Amino acid sequence: MKRISFTLGKTLQVFRLGTSTNEKICTPKEKILQSYTYSEAQFNYIKDSVINNTKRSFKDFFALDSENCFDCPFSSNSGNSNCYTHKFRQYSGFLVQLKSIVNEFGSFENIPTYNSLIGSDIAKLAIDRYVRFGSYGEPSMHPLELVKVVAENAKLWSGYTHQYVSKPEYSKWFMASTHNELQAKSAKDKFGFRSFLAVADNKGIKAVICPASNESTLDTSCSACGLCSGSQGKGTKNVVIIEH
Repeated sequence: MKRISFTLGKTLQVFRLGTSTNEKICTPKEKILQSYTYSEAQFNYIKDSVINNTKRSFKDFFALDSENCFDCPFSSNSGNSNCYTHKFRQYSGFLVQLKSIVNEFGSFENIPTYNSLIGSDIAKLAIDRYVRFGSYGEPSMHPLELVKVVAENAKLWSGYTHQYVSKPEYSKWFMASTHNELQAKSAKDKFGFRSFLAVADNKGIKAVICPASNESTLDTSCSACGLCSGSQGKGTKNVVIIEH
């Protein structure tokens, strides 16, 4: 496992090359590059628990996501906290990662801030790999030039953003996270995004059913698919999935 961490504003951003236990994302032995964005408050919450040997709260951790999840409808700070990452398995992985970074750097201020050399090192990790932007947190927080060079080096990639209104420049690489066809039409017509629609019922929606979803008849993974890769990636249509 290879990990590169840096800070940008009030966020800690992490790119991790390694395997995943989620077979819908990739095969068990396949190494992929995944990105994570945590708030400074989340990092400090875990740092304080390590230093003081205090218990951590699932609810309290995710409540500190305003700087890395913004107004996402599935966030804890302003949404319903129903994000698919808000599960014990994912939460446990975030804690392990953050505790390791705390042990490595000690404090948020000691973590290097983003620079071109860090960007170059991350881009090298992406060469001929599947890249999953935003395994946790809002991926449009990553520097645009970093997203561009990582995608250029990657074999395939995926990325999703709820910030498509304020960050249309990411439409080349990310999908707009939308929840109905009206939102998807607006994302396309006004901001140039293809959409990944997460809906309660996909009947009648004109979009490709996510090939790696439970409702699809295809037996594939995100790393083999690559449809969710913006306007410059693979595919031209919107993609739909049942909320999970």
